[in-house]
Amino acid sequence: MSIKKLMAACAATLLIVAACSSASGTPSAGGASPGGSTPPAAAACRESADAGAVAVSIKDFSFEPGAITAKVGQVIAFTDTGSAPHNATLDAGGCATRTLQSGQSDGLVFATAGSYPFHCSVHPQMKGTITVGA
Repeated sequence: MSIKKLMAACAATLLIVAACSSASGTPSAGGASPGGSTPPAAAACRESADAGAVAVSIKDFSFEPGAITAKVGQVIAFTDTGSAPHNATLDAGGCATRTLQSGQSDGLVFATAGSYPFHCSVHPQMKGTITVGA
């Protein structure tokens, strides 16, 4: 294939992708924010090893609390206090803690307000929701 044909194919693909994106330009990967739009999980969240302002205990195959409330920029620290390995993974993907062993902690920080359902990818029956306010 010639360079011109390859460039034309790439340009056509980009136009199709742009046309298929949402009108607001925001992918629907995270939870719904208070304004009704859906923040992208990968852009809204990052892992953090910093000490947490909001503490969550993972024990006996549950998150305590299961309904977590935080503000934009606060670290939500997940600590495994049981004997099995666990993590916290956004249902929409794109953001997760590392897998924790007993006594270990890791955190998540959100840059965008919204509601983010999550689970433990090691034990998918373990679920919770993180609500992030401005």
